[in-house]
Amino acid sequence: MRYTDSVPRLPSMIMLRRTVASAAVSTLALTILLVLTTSTARAAAPDRTGLVDTSTGIWRLPVDSGGFARFYYGNPGDIPFAGDWDCDGIDTPGLYRQSDGYVYLRNSNTQGPADITFFFGNPGDLPHPGDFDGDGCDTVSIYRPSESRVYIVNELGDGDRGLGAAEFSYVFGNPGDSPFTGDFDANGTDATGLYRESTGFTYLRVENTQGNADVEYFFGDPGDRFVAGDWDGDGDDTPGVFRPSDTTFYLKNTNTQGNADVSFSWGRSEWLPVAGAWGDLVANEFEVPELTFTFITGDLTAPVFLDAPPGDRRLFVVEKGGTIRVIENGTVLPTPFLTIGDISTGGEQGLLGMAFHPGFDVNGRFFVHHTDGGGDTRIAEYYADPTADVADPVAKATLLDFSHGNGRTNHNGGMIEFGPDGFLYVSLGDGGGTTDRSQDTNDLLGTILRIDVDKPEGANGAAGNPYIGGPGDDRIWAIGLRNPWRTAIDPVGGVLITADVGQDRREEVNVVSVATPGVNYGWPIMEGSLCYPSDPCSTGGLVLPEVEYTHDVGSSITGGYVYRGSAMPGFEGRYLYADFISGIIRSFEVSGVDAVDEIDHTADLGTLPSITSFGTDGQGEMYAMTIGGDLYRIDAAP
Repeated sequence: MRYTDSVPRLPSMIMLRRTVASAAVSTLALTILLVLTTSTARAAAPDRTGLVDTSTGIWRLPVDSGGFARFYYGNPGDIPFAGDWDCDGIDTPGLYRQSDGYVYLRNSNTQGPADITFFFGNPGDLPHPGDFDGDGCDTVSIYRPSESRVYIVNELGDGDRGLGAAEFSYVFGNPGDSPFTGDFDANGTDATGLYRESTGFTYLRVENTQGNADVEYFFGDPGDRFVAGDWDGDGDDTPGVFRPSDTTFYLKNTNTQGNADVSFSWGRSEWLPVAGAWGDLVANEFEVPELTFTFITGDLTAPVFLDAPPGDRRLFVVEKGGTIRVIENGTVLPTPFLTIGDISTGGEQGLLGMAFHPGFDVNGRFFVHHTDGGGDTRIAEYYADPTADVADPVAKATLLDFSHGNGRTNHNGGMIEFGPDGFLYVSLGDGGGTTDRSQDTNDLLGTILRIDVDKPEGANGAAGNPYIGGPGDDRIWAIGLRNPWRTAIDPVGGVLITADVGQDRREEVNVVSVATPGVNYGWPIMEGSLCYPSDPCSTGGLVLPEVEYTHDVGSSITGGYVYRGSAMPGFEGRYLYADFISGIIRSFEVSGVDAVDEIDHTADLGTLPSITSFGTDGQGEMYAMTIGGDLYRIDAAP
């Protein structure tokens, strides 16, 4: 089912001025506060709120007739704001990149590249846009938190150049205050306001000069995100807040202390507010493209994984029987990249995963996950010349080698991947059966390990692992899994996504911050969101799934990836997964650690028999493979 937004409509009114939006960030509290500015006399609609998901770059702007205009603009970490950059009376997106002071402005409320790019300020400065000279055109000034100083410019840069020195500056506020701009006295010129998040106090100047606040009042609660605008069209910009705890906007029509005049709830707690006069927008159901399979080859034998180093044009396909094949320009090369001799392939055993070292292009290191001839789980390191199509067949080191101890051939997990911290994450199943081993922090079964590949076997638990120095195995990062097939780390969103195959009733997908140690996914206390084998059970301290489905939909989930390629615009930031038994293929948007806007793609793609795995190439494009030996690239339908 598709996720839909809803928001009450504000009255349609005419005002004799133009509005723009600005942004502010409390660097001490690490909270981004987005605010509105206003400027010259010009007929326009009153201001409307909007929300930006900075983890995906998706903007959501409400349409007067109902619904939303939704589009991508920006990268994770950019600070979003809005303003009228081309003086046409319509506010459009802006972005400020704090790391280098670059400004990216767009002149329409649509997806696309920046129309204007320049830099102004120093790393750590905050964008402070507005019309400070009353000429009807917005510019992007900056606020420097370390100095509590505003630096004003009255022109926009262009051509990727710097603006030079500010035209003037002044001190206003205290360290930790969050600045915003607005026309607080309806004189056609923007000035500076400050929001003190710790107390909820607002301080306004009506001139761009140094001095004490001309107006001050209390509005909001600690933790609110400030957003200002002319909500009733009377010419004065007034306060509003977006409260993450209840995802509610509270708007006030006067610059005085008191309760909100208008409140409405929409969005999600991690989204950031913007505001502006958006113009004539057209509501659109978000343009997630229909998908299609592009056949690559059928010359594989039981493929179970695909990977490639970043930027590499080759595809490296893991075959369950013990070989890694190279595909170049759609052709499977005759000589395997690697062949594992000591391997068992019964049941769910075999060569199950591989991972290239983040520095593979320099050091040639890569790692494989397989069951050896005795059925033990082994993680081994190999070497290859980064440009060669055949690796050295001799393992350089063993990182992990342990026995399940129960003689079973199933629930081996198999995924290995490097996280943004440079450590290797290893997913392991519970070894089969319905024992409590997944809850034993001294047992490696049913866990995710986090390994330092530069340390020797048995002593390679990564720094920061939750059980170092106490009860439990130093290598364990998370517990409580049944048979994770597969996991995916999305460094852009900072999340670890785990698809865990269920027992009798539920298949599940879990989304957690990749920086969170000691997660307990719940098996065998829980199966999905249900107590196992029956009620009651204690769910305290357990992470419940973001997405789950019953066994009348499918009964063996195949996890995929968050798409970060470039060939499918509109699919960025979506996680794709399938079911090995039923063949369903679905996706959802990853928003923080939440799954939203789930879409079933099965009707578009058709049912592929027995999808064993997904994979990504060196450009971030996504692939699917079947146990029968077929490989497909996933593309946007024409």
